[in-house]
Amino acid sequence: MGNSSCCSTKKTVAAVVDPAARPRAAAAPAGGVLLEEPAGKAQEAAVTPCEEPISGTAIKGLSEEVWRRRVAKPQREGEDSQVQVKALTYNLSWSDLYGERQGNNASASSLVAAAMPGIMGCQECNDISRVVREGGLESTYTAVQGPHSLAIAYKTCEWELVAQGWKEIAVDEPEQFYGSRSVQWARLRHRQSNKLLLFVNHKGPLRVNSGGRKGGPETAYNILTAIHENVELGDSVILLGDFNAQMGSQTVRHLEQYIPRAASGTARGGVDHFFSELSMVGDLENLGTGGSDHDALAATFVF
Repeated sequence: MGNSSCCSTKKTVAAVVDPAARPRAAAAPAGGVLLEEPAGKAQEAAVTPCEEPISGTAIKGLSEEVWRRRVAKPQREGEDSQVQVKALTYNLSWSDLYGERQGNNASASSLVAAAMPGIMGCQECNDISRVVREGGLESTYTAVQGPHSLAIAYKTCEWELVAQGWKEIAVDEPEQFYGSRSVQWARLRHRQSNKLLLFVNHKGPLRVNSGGRKGGPETAYNILTAIHENVELGDSVILLGDFNAQMGSQTVRHLEQYIPRAASGTARGGVDHFFSELSMVGDLENLGTGGSDHDALAATFVF
């Protein structure tokens, strides 16, 4: 069974917002200044070399055995149906694209409308409803605005929201401080097959490759713990976003101990990633920038 085509019945977009998930102002570090999210080349100067090699030991108390028993999706022989989902990750560089350039004639929305992913996770997105609306997609997508400019949108006729939430997982280093960083998640039921997916969206801490104030291993552990706490047996998992961490960084390498990295982009040294146990169909699609300083990336998974 492939991705079901969107139903003809039109629905008005319903922005599902947990009041507790509204962005909160982060306190500036002592002697520091709380800045707006950077645009342009602000992050490039912050890239640092990867640190020492990681060991093969488990992260804190989260053993690989416990993780796999809870999270890894079992292979079911004779399963007679498969679902394909096209997932998109897109850092919108909101302060530049929507602040300085007033949306650039809806260039990001036009990109999304051309791609029509089943589910998308956006970072540096202050208003996902605007992105959907300016693309003429109000009847197609349900939008979930999260904290710290994270947002998720999914095709309403294909997916039903079962639960959603978020968790803070890191704080930027004082040298390049813009606030706290989170994961946002949505547990979704595929309407046609009843299969369940935990979709996790993330924007990582600065400096790039630092893992934030407590380092890459701690940030990776917090991401994995958030997944472990919210996944149910039988769920599939897709984790994606702008991790502010390149391949070979402590954050990415610790995540890879528990969940395979399926694909990575190249913008800004390669900080945009997909992680999943699911098989990926075809190659990663680079859809262009749409006016952002990141590429919009789409990967199709089967489960």
